[in-house]
Amino acid sequence: MSERIKNYQIILSHCLIDLLIDHEYEEIDSRLILANTQRQFSENNIWMANDKIDLLRVYFQFSNNTIILIKGSYLFIRMAKFWFLLCLLLPSIAFSYEFPPERTVREADKELGWMFAPLPGCVEGVGCAVPIAGLISNFYESTDLVLIKTLAKGDIEATVVQLQKFPIIDERVFFKVLYYDWDISLLNYDRGIHSGKNDYYQTFENTNNSTINLQSQFYNQHLEIQIGYSTGEAKISKIFDNDENQFSNIQSPSRTWIDHTIGTQIDLTDNHLEPREGIRFELLHNATNYGLSELSDYDVNSLNLTTYIPFLGSDTLLINAFQSRSYISEHGLTDENTLSNKFGLGCDLEIQADACRDAEKRRTNYWLKRNRFGKASALGGINRMRAYSQGRFYAGNSSNYVLEYRHNFSEKQTPINWIIMGGVRTVLQASFFYELGSVSDDISELHKNMRTSFGAGFRAIISGLIYRFDIAKGDDGIAPTLFINYPLSLGTLGS
Repeated sequence: MSERIKNYQIILSHCLIDLLIDHEYEEIDSRLILANTQRQFSENNIWMANDKIDLLRVYFQFSNNTIILIKGSYLFIRMAKFWFLLCLLLPSIAFSYEFPPERTVREADKELGWMFAPLPGCVEGVGCAVPIAGLISNFYESTDLVLIKTLAKGDIEATVVQLQKFPIIDERVFFKVLYYDWDISLLNYDRGIHSGKNDYYQTFENTNNSTINLQSQFYNQHLEIQIGYSTGEAKISKIFDNDENQFSNIQSPSRTWIDHTIGTQIDLTDNHLEPREGIRFELLHNATNYGLSELSDYDVNSLNLTTYIPFLGSDTLLINAFQSRSYISEHGLTDENTLSNKFGLGCDLEIQADACRDAEKRRTNYWLKRNRFGKASALGGINRMRAYSQGRFYAGNSSNYVLEYRHNFSEKQTPINWIIMGGVRTVLQASFFYELGSVSDDISELHKNMRTSFGAGFRAIISGLIYRFDIAKGDDGIAPTLFINYPLSLGTLGS
C-alpha cells in the first residue's frame, strides 16, 4: 500500500467518524464522505470510500444481530457498539502500517512441550499439602493436557484434569473439558473499591466443578465463537476472621450453581499467540444460576479491547480497556434479618462470640449486596490489578485500564530438555505495566475512585505456552504472580 493511499485512508476515516456524530449510518454514502473531506479526491479513489461504507454496514449488521441479543441495558449495548466501531476504524487513523496486519505463525509453537512441578501450600488452622502439577502442550495436534493431584492423602486434597483445544473438525472446532475437586481457602473482602486490606472473612471449602466448552475459529483465527456449560458445588467446612479465629457452626454451608457462557473474539492482530500489532476485541456473556432460592441468579456482560502497537522492531506497547456489568435475572433474599438467620454462624455457641458476630455480619453483607446487585468480573489476582489478591475488588460494575510495554530480548529458537520442563523456547520477554481499576454498584460512580497497580514481569514462550512471572505494587503492598498465559484475557477466549 502506497503512502498516498494510506494518507487517503486516514482522511476518510476521520471524515466518517465526524459524519457519524450528526447522521444515522443509513444516511451516509460514499459521495457524502468525499464531499465532506477537505481534500480533492478523483473519481478513481471512490473505491476507498466504498470500502468504508461496506465496513460500516458489516459492523452495524453484526452489532444489531449479535450484540443486542445479549441481555443488558441500552447503555451497555451502546458502549459495545462504540468500542467495536473503534476497533474497526482506529487502526487506519493511528497506525501507518497496513491493517489488518499480515498473519504469522511460528512452527516452533506447535512443538511438544511439558512441565512437571510440585505446588506446596498451607492453610493456617487446616494443614499443608504438596500437589504435583503436570502439563503437556501439543501432545495431539494443538491439544494441551493439565493434571494436578495430591499424591499423599492429608488435610488438603486437589484433583484437576483439563483437556484443552482438542480438535473435532479439522482446526476449526475444538473441545475443552475441565474437572476439578479441591480444597481451597478464599478471602471474601468487603464489597466496593474502598474496602481495606484487612476487611475480609476467610472460608475453607471443598469445591468441585465440571466444564464443557466448544470453541470455533474461522478466517485464520481472526474470528472465534465460544459456548460453554459448567456445573459446580462448594461446601464450607471452616470460616476464619482476619485474626485467624475459627468458627465451625456454619448455617447453609453448601451451595450449587450452573453457568452458561457465550462469547466471541475478533482478532485483527499479526499473531494469535503473541501479537505485536493490531487490535483484539472480546465480548463475553455469562449467566449464573444458583441451586439455593435464597441466592440471586445474575448475568454478567464483559467487554475487552486491546490494541498492540509495535516499537523498535521487537517491542510492543499494549493498551487495554475492560468493562463488566452484572444484572439480576432472578432475585433471592434481600431482607437482612432473614438472610442473617439463613447464613449465620451460631455465634452464641462460640467462645469468641464478638469476633464471630463480626464475621457473621461480613458474611451476611457479602450475600445481601450480591443478591441486590449481582457481581461483575472482579479485579485483582492473576489477570487484572496484579498487585492485589484474587478477587480483591468486586461490585455490580467494574472497569480496568492497562498500559503494558513488552520487550523481547531474545527470539532465538532454543530446544529445552530439562527434567521438569521441555520444549522449544521461542521468546524471552520483559514487561513493565501500569493499571487503573475501579468497581461500583452505581455505574455513575464507577470512575470516581480508582485503584492503581504497577510493576514488571518476565515471560518465556515454550512450545506455545507462556510462562509468566509478574511482580506488582499497589495500596495493599507488593504481590507476585506465577502463571501460564498472558494477563488481560477474557475468560478462555483466545486461549
